[in-house]
Amino acid sequence: MDRSLDDRQYLMKPDSRLVSLERLADGGYFKNSRKMKVNWYLPSVPFLFRVIRPMNNLETLSILEWELTLTDDLPQLFRSCPKLTELRLKLFESKKLEMNEELENELRSGFQRLQIFELRWDIDSGPVSREVLT
Repeated sequence: MDRSLDDRQYLMKPDSRLVSLERLADGGYFKNSRKMKVNWYLPSVPFLFRVIRPMNNLETLSILEWELTLTDDLPQLFRSCPKLTELRLKLFESKKLEMNEELENELRSGFQRLQIFELRWDIDSGPVSREVLT
C-alpha cells in the first residue's frame, strides 16, 4: 500500500491536514502500511514521528523535503520502523555532531539494515558521518 501526501497546495492551511493525519495514525489506519512517501514543505518533524511511530511494518520511506537530523531524528526513526529497508531523506545538522558509542551503534545498525538509501545532505561533519555510515 502506498500512502502519498503532497502538501504544497495546503501551505496556507496545514492544520486541517495535520489533524486528519493524526486521527488516521491514532486510529491505526497506517499500522500495516509498508510504504510511505511524504512531500511536506513545513518544518514539522515532531508531527512526522507521531504519524510514523505506529507504522511497525514500514519498509520504504521517502521524506526528501524535510530536513532531519542524524543525531536526534534518525535513531527515533530506526527504532519506530524496525523493518525499514529503503530510505530516502534529507539530513541537516546545524550543530557540531557529537555521538557516544551507543548512538553510533544504533545508527550503524539502522543503516546496515537498509538495502536502498538515498541521501541529500546539508551537514558539516565528514569524519563522524563516514564513521557511522561505514
